[in-house]
Amino acid sequence: MIAIGEPTVCDTHDYRHKHEVSFMKLAKILTYSGTLPLVACVALIFSPIVGVDNHILATTYSAIILSFLCGTHWAIFLFFAEKCPNNLLITSNLVALLAWCSLLVTYQEISFIFQALCFLFLLMLDFRLFNAGVLPDWYYHLRRNATVIVVVCLAAMAVLS
Repeated sequence: MIAIGEPTVCDTHDYRHKHEVSFMKLAKILTYSGTLPLVACVALIFSPIVGVDNHILATTYSAIILSFLCGTHWAIFLFFAEKCPNNLLITSNLVALLAWCSLLVTYQEISFIFQALCFLFLLMLDFRLFNAGVLPDWYYHLRRNATVIVVVCLAAMAVLS
C-alpha cells in the first residue's frame, strides 16, 4: 500500500525523465556556447581588436577543450571499459599531450590544423563508442555538430590568418 504523498514508480520515472531532459538541454547549451570563443576568434580576423591576439586565444582555448574532451573519455573508460573498443586511458592521455604540444609549434597555422585533426580523431573515437552502445544518440550528435563548428573555425583560422 502506498501512503499519501509517497512517490510511485510512475512519479519516480517522470522525475528521472524530467531531469534527464534538463541535463541534455544544459549539455547542449554549454556545448554550443563552448564553440562561441572560436567563432569569435574567426570574427576577429575581419575585425581585429588592438592588443588581442586571436591566434593565441584560439590555440590555447582549443587545447583546453581537447583536454576536457580527453577527460570525458577517461571517465567513459572507467565506467564502461568492457564495452569500449579502445583503451581510452591511453588515447585520452596521448591526445591531451598532443594538444599541449600543439601550443609549442612556432607556426600557428600548423597548430590549428594539428588541433583540428585531434578533434576529428576524438570524434572518430566517439563514433566507435556510439556504435558500441556506450554513447547515447543525442550525445554523439551533439559532439558531431560541435566538432564540425570547431573544425571549420580552426580551418578558417589556418587559411585566413
